[in-house]
Amino acid sequence: MSNEQPKTNDQHSPNKSTLTLFIILFIASLALSAFLFFKYAKNAAKIENQNKELTLAYDALNLHADSLQMELDKAMQQLQNEINKNLAQEDLREDLRNQLNAKKTELASAYARIRSMINAGETSTNGITSTGSSEGNPKNLLNAKGQIGKLVKLNYEYIDRIEQLQNDYIKEKAKSDSTGYLATKLKNSNDSLKIDNLILKDKLSKVNIIRISRLIVYPIRERNGVQEIVNKAKKTERLKISFQVQASEPVEEEEKELVVRIISPNGYVLTKYIDQLSDTDDLFSMVETMTYDGSEKSMVYFYDQEATYTPGIYQIEIYNDKRLVCQNDFYLN
Repeated sequence: MSNEQPKTNDQHSPNKSTLTLFIILFIASLALSAFLFFKYAKNAAKIENQNKELTLAYDALNLHADSLQMELDKAMQQLQNEINKNLAQEDLREDLRNQLNAKKTELASAYARIRSMINAGETSTNGITSTGSSEGNPKNLLNAKGQIGKLVKLNYEYIDRIEQLQNDYIKEKAKSDSTGYLATKLKNSNDSLKIDNLILKDKLSKVNIIRISRLIVYPIRERNGVQEIVNKAKKTERLKISFQVQASEPVEEEEKELVVRIISPNGYVLTKYIDQLSDTDDLFSMVETMTYDGSEKSMVYFYDQEATYTPGIYQIEIYNDKRLVCQNDFYLN
């Protein structure tokens, strides 16, 4: 019997180990359950606090569907009035008119979208669309409130840019109208000069001197080897003088000296020779020599000046044998 006792103790050892393992697993399960419970409770508390904050913000802003709808209607009416006020301008640039009409369509779409957010609710963060009551829900109404503010801000900035562009256009148009007036004045002066030229031609027909017509001065500047015509004094670098030598009875070739006088708006002759001549009647801008045989030909000369040009009406005169053969005006603004 002494040999059988140890065998009985060995049979109880596995049962005891199993019980111990069960107790350990049970305690671990309780600990995990407690951990998950407290974590869930913490998240629930956090969500509840967020909902409270959202509710407080909702109440502080007094966000109600009716008040937001009134705010949206008022903002849209003001924006529409501003757009219509600009569209009522008779001289509104056509491209700006098209942009404003397109903006009215965009506003209509934005109005419908925000109104839908107020009345029916917007898609929630989890992607499920909810149907709100007449009050909507705080999150959707807050979103609608922000969208109204953004709509007003961006559209007023857009309208301000349109008005600035239109004001710039009006200023440029006023300058153009002023230039048109001066052009008409120059044309009338030119018509008067044509009459004078007819009289002059009649006198010159009896003497053997050249006759010149189509005298035109082009203010130009050069950029990358290319000449371009300008009309502003501060941009003018040189003057291109073009005229037509009229045909007459054929004669033997001879050299004709042409004296060119360019008179500035203040009455002074543009010249580089002022130090060499004392009599202002003898001042000249340039002297050119051409071969004349009685045939018609086109002539082009260039006058360069170191000093800058001043705005105003300039007069150009061409002399041959101390006789005025042609004159005209040109304008720099």
